[in-house]
Amino acid sequence: MNLENLIYKRLSEAKDLTKHLTTFGGKPAVFTPEAPGDRAVGWGATTQYQRIVFNFDMQTDGERKSAGTLLVSLICRNDSDAVPELIEPAVRECLKDVLLKDDSDTLYAFAWARTDGFSMTEEKNELLIGSEIRFDIIEYPCQETTDPDPIAAMARYIKGMYPDSIVVGIDHMDDETEASKEAPVFYCRLTSIDKLEETNTVVWMNCKIAVSLLCPDSPTRLKMAAAVGNSLSLDGEVEMLDESPMYIDHMTADLKSDYLKNGQIFVTARYGLLRYKAVGYPLRHPNITY
Repeated sequence: MNLENLIYKRLSEAKDLTKHLTTFGGKPAVFTPEAPGDRAVGWGATTQYQRIVFNFDMQTDGERKSAGTLLVSLICRNDSDAVPELIEPAVRECLKDVLLKDDSDTLYAFAWARTDGFSMTEEKNELLIGSEIRFDIIEYPCQETTDPDPIAAMARYIKGMYPDSIVVGIDHMDDETEASKEAPVFYCRLTSIDKLEETNTVVWMNCKIAVSLLCPDSPTRLKMAAAVGNSLSLDGEVEMLDESPMYIDHMTADLKSDYLKNGQIFVTARYGLLRYKAVGYPLRHPNITY
């Protein structure tokens, strides 16, 4: 499914949210890019509120502040018991610590940015109140590079520490992956690669890796992030897929950092690229005696 369908599915199937909404055509009143007209057949004899209309805009951001913006408009009647302040937390909870995978296998997360209230009068002179809930869309693209791959090595190292966790690049990702205390989600991101020095046989590379940990339980998230940082510091190296070492030169665990946008664990590591591969020596003119 594309991202629009994934967001619609997520919102329309959240029971804690849809129990406050009216229906249209027998389905929860969640629409994009706009709601049907007041005289549309789907409304039937029921009220047309409360309802949700969402829109999103994708953009390119090299500094990874966001890959786009999602705007969810929650519209209610002012004489209803279900006021926007009651429903707004359910919208935020629905999109918290969840990864959605579209048709291109790209993962997206949603970071709440702000909520603004509004009021308006419709054609029937009914006073409507609502909330505009804005999220930053964070893109989590595939980070595989080429052998030797520092991201694959780091992902495998973390999976070895926490086998029950979900590590992007190691585990299969469904269309919806919801992080939990029992199964948090790790995402390793390569921020830069630099050449340090070279010899006749090896080119030494310097790489910087950011690790994000998605977990709804804050104490668990902090403990696990600190544990990964401590383990990397004690081991001093990570084994790459070709069994060569990737040396940990510097590690920072910023436990107050925005874990969706920036990550909590920042590693500077060093690994080597071999100029020559071992050449096998063929066996020539064998003399076999039985």
